[in-house]
This record gives sequence, C-alpha cells and structure tokens, in this order.
Amino acid sequence: MTSFLIAAGLLTVLVLVILFYFLLRRQSGVSDNRKTLNTAVYRDQLKELDAEHQEGSLEDTDYTQARDEVQRRLLEDTATAPEVTDYTHGRNLAIGILALIPVAVAALYVWHGRPEMLNPQQQSSQAAEQQISAMVASLAAKLAKNPDNPEGWTMLARSYMNIDRPKEAVEAFGHLTKQINDDPQLMVDYAEALASSGQDQGMLQARSWVEKALKLEPGNAKGLFLSGGFAFADKNYRKAAVVWEKLMPLLEPGSQDARFVLENLNIARAQIKLPPLAEDKFQLATGPTRPQANGASSAVAGRVVLDPSLKGKTAPADTVYLFARAVQGPRMPLAVLKTTVSQLPLEFELTDAMAMSPQFNLSSASLVRVEVRVSKSGNATPSSGDLVGASLPVKPGTRGIEVSISQIQP
Repeated sequence: MTSFLIAAGLLTVLVLVILFYFLLRRQSGVSDNRKTLNTAVYRDQLKELDAEHQEGSLEDTDYTQARDEVQRRLLEDTATAPEVTDYTHGRNLAIGILALIPVAVAALYVWHGRPEMLNPQQQSSQAAEQQISAMVASLAAKLAKNPDNPEGWTMLARSYMNIDRPKEAVEAFGHLTKQINDDPQLMVDYAEALASSGQDQGMLQARSWVEKALKLEPGNAKGLFLSGGFAFADKNYRKAAVVWEKLMPLLEPGSQDARFVLENLNIARAQIKLPPLAEDKFQLATGPTRPQANGASSAVAGRVVLDPSLKGKTAPADTVYLFARAVQGPRMPLAVLKTTVSQLPLEFELTDAMAMSPQFNLSSASLVRVEVRVSKSGNATPSSGDLVGASLPVKPGTRGIEVSISQIQP
C-alpha cells in the first residue's frame, strides 16, 4: 500500500507540472507572437510612408499626420498591459487546477474508495478477523458432518461468542445439554450467550444457569460478573455491590477487567449511599475458592508449529515461551515451558508442576488458553516484533491441542 501511494503521488505531481508548464507557455507564446507580428506590419507601413514622402508624392503635413497615426496604432497594439493580463490569467488558472486536482482525487477516493485500507494496523486487524471467521466457518462445517463431538461444539460455541455471534453460540451450546449440566464454566458461558441473544426467555434462562453455576463453583469469575450485572439491571444495587466485591480479588490487579469491575462496583455503591472503594483494598483479599481438580487430570497437551511464512523471521536459537493462562481471572501464567525455535514443531505437555505459584496452577482454573511467544531478546515480556500464537479456550485435561505461531506482535 505504501509503494502504491508513493507511485500515485509522483504520477500526480508529474501530470500537474506538465499541465502547469503548458498553460503558462501557451499564454506567453501567444502574446509574444502577436506583438512581433504587429510590430512588423507597422514597421512596413512606416517604410512605405517614408518612401512616398521622399519621392514627393506625399506632402509634409499629410506625411506627418499619417506617420503619427501609424505610430499611435503601433503603441496601442503592442502595449504591455494585455500581455501581463494574459500571463496572470494563465498563471491563476494553472494554480487553481494545481490545487483542485488533488482535492478532487482525494474526495473521489473517500467517496468510492476504501480509505480504511490506508491504515496498516486496521488492515492487520481486519485480516485477523477474517482469518478467525474462516476458521470458525471451517469448524462449523466439520461438525455438521460429524456432530458427535462435544469438544468441537464447545469450541465452536465459545468461538461464536468471541466474534460476537451469540445466537449461533446458543445453537452450538444446544448440542451440549449433558455436558452443561456437569460443568459450571459451561453453564456461565451458555448463560452469557443466552443473555446476549436479545431474547426475553433467554435472559430468564441465563439467570437460572448463573445461579446454578455459583452454587457448584462460588469462585467462578464470569458467573460472579454476570450475577452482579443481573442484580444491577434489576436495580438491586446492594446485591450487585456485594457480588462484585467477591469478584475483585479474583482479578489481576491493575488489569482492564479489574478497573471495569471496580468502576461499576462504585457506581452501585453510590446508588446506596456508600463511599467508593480503592483497588488496593482488594490486593490482600481472598475471593471465593474454586474446587481443586486432580493435578494429573488438569494437564494440557498438544503440538506447537511455526507457520511456514514466518520461518524467515526466526533463528534456531530464538527463545520460545509456551504457557497456559486462565481465560477468566488473573493473567499470571498457570504453567510455563521454555525452549527454542530449533525444537519446533514441538509436542508439549503443561502440568501443575510447571506453575509459577502453587496458588495459581492449571487445577485452579476452569478454562485455559495455551499461548506461545517467540522472543528475539529472550525476554518473556511481550515486545513489538515477537511472533505469537494461541489456542482457543480449553478445559484443563484437554489433549491434542494445536497451536500455530502465525501472528506478529504489533
């Protein structure tokens, strides 16, 4: 796109320079030719008068009068004012066209073109959205042919929510009736889809599923968030504040989620005449606990591959970080594995033994996402130019996960 803009700009400038030159040259040339022609004509007339006067055929008085008339007409026809006027007119016309053409081209492009394509970041975002939509469509097509695949329907339902298509998500969750009844996280995911579908009956069902999920898992972050939201919508601000206070310790301090929940929590507190709370109040607080799963069954396993189009951007010694994060809750990695590009493709398994903290491991999460980062600097902190990839959300204990390193960190 950049090379196209440069080429278009240079061509526009070239056309304008040529147009500008010929407009001015034509005006000046016409004036000069006319002046030369008039001068030659009147010079010949003066010579003829002189010859007739010398021959004696023209009296002195007549000669003087005729000569004065020719000279007067010569001065009028060769005066400089018309030429200056012509030149100024041509210059103004050229400058007007010079200013008008780029404006007209830009306006035409805004009207019929695609101005959003001039933004490289937006192009990248649109390309990513199109890629995700294509992957979701492919998964839906596979499940239509082979519907006996609960994990596939779970992935499809959550993917539909990620691309803001809740009605399709509800349909996908409809294939998971048995699984939803046994899984609090599926309950709240289903509730979110129902609440977002815009149907009154869906909202009633969503509330019921959230209540059931929180009885089974009091520390489910999404369940607490939805429960507080339902209470707030009912103007039960006291309940909303109490529920969101339970949620705050489960969120990563300083994160966007924490700031958003705290803002709404304080709005609810203001409605019942209570003072606002600061985020540091929750730093040492303990939220509702999650049921602990068996460590071995919570391991996640699969395969990491590097997209062939990005091989030229890596070196064998580049550091690769593979880690699992909770989809809901603190962003601290639940398990970490470090290797190098030379080991790719890599068969991996992440377990509780790879946790950075005993309190935050795979067993403590209901839903995780496996992420991978190729770092030129060897630092685990994200930086521009890193190569990244991530799986769709999966339950701890899932195996056969495929993670492709196919994106470049902006």
